[in-house]
Amino acid sequence: MANTFHYQLDLVVWLLDTTTGCPVTEQQVLFVQDGQTLPFHFRGAGVYVLLDGERKDGKMTVAVRGYLETAVDIRYGELTGRYPEVYVALIPDRPKYGSCDFVDISGTLSGISSISAVSLTDPFGKVVSYNAGKRQIKLSAARKLDEQAYALIHEQAECFEEFHVASAKNKLLLRLTQPLETELKPEEEISRIVRGRTEKNGNYLLRLREDGQGTHYLVRYVIKGRTTFKKITAESEGLLFTGQECAFTAHSVRT
Repeated sequence: MANTFHYQLDLVVWLLDTTTGCPVTEQQVLFVQDGQTLPFHFRGAGVYVLLDGERKDGKMTVAVRGYLETAVDIRYGELTGRYPEVYVALIPDRPKYGSCDFVDISGTLSGISSISAVSLTDPFGKVVSYNAGKRQIKLSAARKLDEQAYALIHEQAECFEEFHVASAKNKLLLRLTQPLETELKPEEEISRIVRGRTEKNGNYLLRLREDGQGTHYLVRYVIKGRTTFKKITAESEGLLFTGQECAFTAHSVRT
């Protein structure tokens, strides 16, 4: 008689390089919660699973060779879907990439709680229509969408709205977890979101890739609950800001 084993799938973690959206292939990974190392199992590029755990809420630290250490809040009651899963956006540590250019936006701003950006020159799809009742976005000429969240870019207004994908019938038809809050216009573009990091003392870092064609990003940051957008471009002379405010310190880095 064959033995039968039963496992409880407690958590699936997807590790992504936030500058590219690609799965992290590095397998020297450590997950720590409450001072204890969690026994995650590798399940393919960037995918790790936790089996038969306690499903305990708390802050989990993720350390991956070649990336900056990242802390993630795990709240099982807020995780939906067939199984609990979280996407962890990792910022590459520059020494790993010998010939890659980055633009670093960093400094200190009191009260900053979030910083992110979208590319204005590398869209992932173009909007055809939006069905608010069904929470569906129809796209044209879209690339494969593997991430949990994307941005709808309102370039004329110089802002973007983040949305989360509940399901994708195919890459041209997305169903959202929540209705859009801003008006969507045909031909507007969607893009992936590059995540930065902030600390309680006001330090922040947003690392963007420079592909040699010039950097054109729309940056979003939140300070004391107020959201502000800023368009940036990087030319050979350095980084130039357009907009009414300029609270950033930024520089291009070739490693």
